[in-house]
Amino acid sequence: MNTNTESTLERINRNDPNLKELILAYPYFPRDADEWGELGWGIGRNTHIETVELDFISWIGDENKHASFVRSFCQGICQNRSLQRFALKFCDFDLFDKGILQELVPFLVHNQCLRVLDFYFSPIESGGARLLGSTLERRTNKSIEKFVLSGTEMGLDDEGESVNALLTSLKKYTHLKTLELETNEIGQVGCNTISTLLTSTSSKLQKLDLRDSAIDNYKLASLTSSLAKNTALQELDLGNNFSITATGWAPLLSLLRSPSCNLKNISLNENNIDYDMTVALVASLADNHTLTKLSLCGNPSITTPGFVAISTLLQIQGTHLEHLDLGENDLDDDVAVALSNSLANNCTLKTLILNDNPSITTTGFVALSAIFQNPDTQLTFLDLTENNINDDSAIAFATSLINNDKLNTLSLGTPPPLTSTGWAAFSRLLCNASSINNTYLSNHTLKSFGSSIRCVPGTEKVRTYLELNRIDKRCKKTQDSSRALYGSL
Repeated sequence: MNTNTESTLERINRNDPNLKELILAYPYFPRDADEWGELGWGIGRNTHIETVELDFISWIGDENKHASFVRSFCQGICQNRSLQRFALKFCDFDLFDKGILQELVPFLVHNQCLRVLDFYFSPIESGGARLLGSTLERRTNKSIEKFVLSGTEMGLDDEGESVNALLTSLKKYTHLKTLELETNEIGQVGCNTISTLLTSTSSKLQKLDLRDSAIDNYKLASLTSSLAKNTALQELDLGNNFSITATGWAPLLSLLRSPSCNLKNISLNENNIDYDMTVALVASLADNHTLTKLSLCGNPSITTPGFVAISTLLQIQGTHLEHLDLGENDLDDDVAVALSNSLANNCTLKTLILNDNPSITTTGFVALSAIFQNPDTQLTFLDLTENNINDDSAIAFATSLINNDKLNTLSLGTPPPLTSTGWAAFSRLLCNASSINNTYLSNHTLKSFGSSIRCVPGTEKVRTYLELNRIDKRCKKTQDSSRALYGSL
C-alpha cells in the first residue's frame, strides 16, 4: 500500500473530523480485495465523513473479480451512519447482477442521515429497480432529498413496470427535491406515478429530469396535467424525447403561458421542434414572468426564422431570461444579427451559449461583439466554441470589451483558432501599456477564454493578464482539507 493511500486511510481510521468527502476515481482505486475491504470498513466506523463517491468503475480483465472488490467495500460501509451522500457513477457492470446493490441494502435501510442517492450511468436494470423500491419502502426516515437514477437501464425489459415500482416507493418521501431519471424506459404507468408525486399537496419536488426517457404525447399530457396543479417544480428537462409532436407540446405551452406556472428552467434540447412550434413557444413565453433559463440546443429544424423569433424574447419587458442555450443549431449571420439587436438594450441575460454553429461568419461575430457596447448588459458568459472565429472577429470583441465590466468568460474553443494578431488584440484589451491611464482603464474582468491556452503560441502575455484578473478571487480561497481524492494525498 503506498504512502498516499495510507494517509487517506489514516484520516478515515482516526475519524478525522475535517474529512467530509471521499472520492474514489479512476485510476486512484484500491489495488485488491483486502484494500477495498479495509477502506470500506474504515468508512463504516467513521462518524464524520458525509460523502462517498465512486467514479468510472471499469476494468479490462476479470469483471467478476473486480465486482467482488466493490462488494467487499460495500459490506464495510454498511455500518456507517454519517453519510449524507452516496454516489456510484459510470460503472461498467450490472450492480444488481453482480450482487453489489444487494450488499448496499443494510446501509440504505439503516443510515437515516442519507440525503442524496446517486446512481449515474451505472446499470441496475429492472431487478435492481425493484430491489431499490422495496429497500426505500423499509426506510423509517424518508429523508432523501435528491435521487439520481440516470442511465441505469431500468424498465427496458418490462415497459417501465419496474420503474413504476421504484417510483411508487417515493410517494412518502416528502422531502424529495430532485428526481433525475435520464435515459430510462419510464413507461406510461411510470409517468402516471410521477404525476401523482407532482400533484401531492406535500410535494417539494423542484427538479425533474426526464431526458431520453421515451416520453411521447400521451406521457407528456399526463405530466403537464399534474404540473398545472404543482407550485413547487422549478426545473424540467425533456431533452431527447423525439416522439413528442406539436400535439404533445401544446399543453406544455399553455402551461407556460399560465400565471400559475412557476417553472424557472426548461430544457428542450435535441427534440423534433420545428418553426411552427417555436412561434407558439415564443408566444407562450412572451406572457411568462418566471422562466430564467431556456435550452434549445440541437434543434436545427427550428430554422433561421424560428431562431430570429426566439431572439425577440430578449426585447420583451417583463421576461426574465438569464440563460439561453442555442448551441448546435446551424445558426447563421441573420440569427447572430438578430440576437445582437435584441440584446442592445437587454439587462437580464447572463449566459449565452452559441457553440458549434459553424455557419456564423465574421459578419455575425462582429454583430455579436456589439452586445458589449450596451452599458446595461449583464452577460458574464459567452460560449462560441467550435465556431469559425478568426482574427477579425477577435479584434471586434476586444474593441467592444474595452469598457465592459461584466463578461468573465469568452469561450473560444480548444485551442482557440486565432493567430498572433488576434491574441495581440486581446493582450491590449487586458493590459494597454500605451499610458498609465490606459493601463488602469484596461479590462480587469475577463478571466478566461473557456479552455487552457497554455500551449498556444503567442499567448504568453494574455495568460499573464488573465491570471492577474483571477488572482483576487484566488487569494480569497483557503486550503480545503475537507475533501480527499483516494490515493492522491
